[in-house]
Amino acid sequence: MTENINRLFRDKLPEQRIAKIEPLSETRAHTVWKVTTDHSVFAVKHHLFASLTRGKPYHLLAVEQKVTNHLLANGAPVPRIIATDHDLVIYEWCGNHILDDICQTTDPSPFAHSIINTLCALEKAFYKHRSKFIPHIAPGCSADELRKQWHNTTQSLTETLPALVRDPNASDLPSTWETLVNELIHAPPVIGPTDYNARNIVCPNPETATVLELAKIGYDWPERRLVQYTTSLGAHNPRGRIIGLLTPALAQYYAHLASKLYSTPIKTILLRLDAHHLIYHLFAAHICLTTPHWQNIKTRLAQHKSHISQPLSDHPLVNKFRAYF
Repeated sequence: MTENINRLFRDKLPEQRIAKIEPLSETRAHTVWKVTTDHSVFAVKHHLFASLTRGKPYHLLAVEQKVTNHLLANGAPVPRIIATDHDLVIYEWCGNHILDDICQTTDPSPFAHSIINTLCALEKAFYKHRSKFIPHIAPGCSADELRKQWHNTTQSLTETLPALVRDPNASDLPSTWETLVNELIHAPPVIGPTDYNARNIVCPNPETATVLELAKIGYDWPERRLVQYTTSLGAHNPRGRIIGLLTPALAQYYAHLASKLYSTPIKTILLRLDAHHLIYHLFAAHICLTTPHWQNIKTRLAQHKSHISQPLSDHPLVNKFRAYF
């Protein structure tokens, strides 16, 4: 692959002489390198599945280029695409530090407001251009598919609840859980990225945040995206901790911004955000109990329970359910 990167630069950026190529990350879907030249620094990604979508309306590279152009035109902080060739893409370099690593190594709170501002700018641009993006939604990412997946997820959680709550025989536990789940499933989802986690936000400094991974888009609830973007799992670190960026004050800050964008009451957004935060950690605790490959399961389970116990709002429905833990 090194030779392919060298050839890509010779063809597309002949004025840039490569000095160093460093591997950054490798996942099931892509491999990323940091490429240093005599003039600048770039990120290069190999989209392993791009060829499978070529010629389709949801072709990964075509969608990423279109989404990036619209977002940049609307002031959303995303990396510019410098050049593409087959399944390789050259991006502008946005910084060395991703949010997940920041959370695991230092206090992330100074970065919090810029991250929320960035994610709201992203939401606003997607919402403004949603009609242009609808034809490019990836398979399995429609609003109907989202609700079907949500139903399946919450059904599996129903079976785990007795192992997590203090009193599994509480008479109103099932009805409270059902009310909370239904409150979220009937909320309107919006188009946006489908790969949202703390490894996809780059923060070169506390005042700047950039969002990565825009090649696959679909429907989801903005509050759920926010929770997952701002939660660090430290999954690639044997000593990794579960660290959430959100606090009640930051939840209020986000709710005020989102209320203006979606013309939705602040109280409603706080309910959804608090509930998604709780259910995210509840589902993660469920994974700890049912998936044996996780390291330090007892520690992780305790950390998830700690997050479950921390309210982001004073909404009575969410806090009634939280009181079971």
